[in-house]
Amino acid sequence: MPELPEVETIRIGLQSKIIGLKITDAEVRTAKIFQGNVKDILGAKIKSLRRRAKILIFDLDNGQSLVVHLKLTGQLVYHQDGVPASFGHPIPFAGLILPAKTTHVIFTFSDGSVLYFNDMRKFGYIRVIKTEEVEKSKVMAEFGPEPFVGQASSGQAFLTLEKFKEIILRKKMPIKLVLMDQGQIAGVGNIYANEALFLAKINPQKRANELFEKQVEFLYSSLRQVLKEGIKYGGSSENSYVNALGERGKMQEHFRVYGRTGEVCPNRCGGVIKRISLGGRGTFFCPACQSH
Repeated sequence: MPELPEVETIRIGLQSKIIGLKITDAEVRTAKIFQGNVKDILGAKIKSLRRRAKILIFDLDNGQSLVVHLKLTGQLVYHQDGVPASFGHPIPFAGLILPAKTTHVIFTFSDGSVLYFNDMRKFGYIRVIKTEEVEKSKVMAEFGPEPFVGQASSGQAFLTLEKFKEIILRKKMPIKLVLMDQGQIAGVGNIYANEALFLAKINPQKRANELFEKQVEFLYSSLRQVLKEGIKYGGSSENSYVNALGERGKMQEHFRVYGRTGEVCPNRCGGVIKRISLGGRGTFFCPACQSH
């Protein structure tokens, strides 16, 4: 599933392309993906583009918003110049022409450019919601504070160090599961939880409330660091993620532990990266470095 850095990368990429453009057409190929009335968005201009956790919000100038959740395998691929887009699902096969079988919604803008919503698993969705009701909607209310001020949807709480300590030190579950709980911290998923815990040298199985205060402080800075790295490298394309132009991200080339089972620890501590299952998710760590 695209996490905060992947969704933020898409937001940044689309913002420079579609702000101010009018939606002239919306072709819905799979009914369950698009929830709302197409007529409510036709003729409206894209006024702003926000992110909340792993969700994108397209605010329109007619008081409506498009709330987009990519879920596991969703993609938003922008294209212009009238040349067929040759990217999208599935990642391993270069040259796939869009629209394809995995394309479920196609937006056309006033300059002739298009935005494809692809989703191999069909778990993602696009919802038309009145802009004034977006922040009050159930899906938004479920999210905890945002790790980055300025990148979150306006009015949302920022994850300060003090708030982070409060969240972590009151939980008895494994620390990795706390980091991935969207109701506690918005936007962090499996990849970046693994990477942050390795950087902080904390065992992912350790109970959160058993951490020392200094460990929590180090974890806070480590989490923000790996999320920033994810944005810097354009997100991780270890699965189906591509950016707004259909290009693969490069964060997977900089993983320290995620997906590196059996490899020598990058800290050169003599340990070997191990994979276990925690909360039903693959969990990667160095038993030597992350013994506490």
